[in-house]
Amino acid sequence: MMKRLRVKDFSLVDTLECGQTFCWVKEGGGYINADIGQVVYVEQRGDNLIYDSSESNVDLASMFRLKDPLNQIHHEIVKDGIMRKSIDFAPNLRVINDPFFPCLVSFLCSVWKNVPAIRGMTNAIREKWGPTYEFRGTVYHGMPSPEMLSRVSIDDLKQLGLAWRGEFIIRSARAIVSGEVTEEMLRSMDYLEAHKLLKTLYGVGNKVADCVSLFSLGFLEAFPIDVWIERVIQEHYGVFTTAGKSYSKKSGAARRYFGRYAGYAQQYLYHYTRCVV
Repeated sequence: MMKRLRVKDFSLVDTLECGQTFCWVKEGGGYINADIGQVVYVEQRGDNLIYDSSESNVDLASMFRLKDPLNQIHHEIVKDGIMRKSIDFAPNLRVINDPFFPCLVSFLCSVWKNVPAIRGMTNAIREKWGPTYEFRGTVYHGMPSPEMLSRVSIDDLKQLGLAWRGEFIIRSARAIVSGEVTEEMLRSMDYLEAHKLLKTLYGVGNKVADCVSLFSLGFLEAFPIDVWIERVIQEHYGVFTTAGKSYSKKSGAARRYFGRYAGYAQQYLYHYTRCVV
């Protein structure tokens, strides 16, 4: 029996198609996620989300951050013309709240890769080592746990086409299993502390740490910088480079400029520039 959730100021398509998540996959008129310990299917019809899950009920309000004060966020981050255009392009886009380890693996796969390649790598990992779920007559594969991947050899991942990213993932999984870095630790910290600890994981640099901070840990001030955002900075926010040209200097300048919702500003700019500019 499909369930229904009434929503306000939310676009499922913009939220899931803007490049911030690799846990959700398009299927039929909606999207499937098998990275949450079960399978959930969601589609949007007007102001309603129609959804079903394989086992227990799911908290879509948490997964899609439906309680974030979107109007207030817009008000706080609209400081110039390009930002206003970016919000107007997809005003109901929300920052995603993905599970920690699948988010980390996805963005470790993202280094020097485009979206189709990232999806190909993460799906290969799921199909090889992930848990399986039967849902509505189809078998789905979720992201393996850190414990499962910690037992996999680096060469096995390299054979799936991950190259040097395989070592990033295996060594990070082992560090998580050993307790060097845990989700609980990260959630107990402020943004700067969590960002610093994430970077102790092998292969995690500034951008991956910011993506995980924003799209999983809920640090809405995080401002990931990739080639698209770098282009926006060069064309519209040259002021960000006055403090210095390093990633950390530019990201820090963006956080000061946009404030506590800098991550939302980043997502609107990223989606707009990829699709329109």
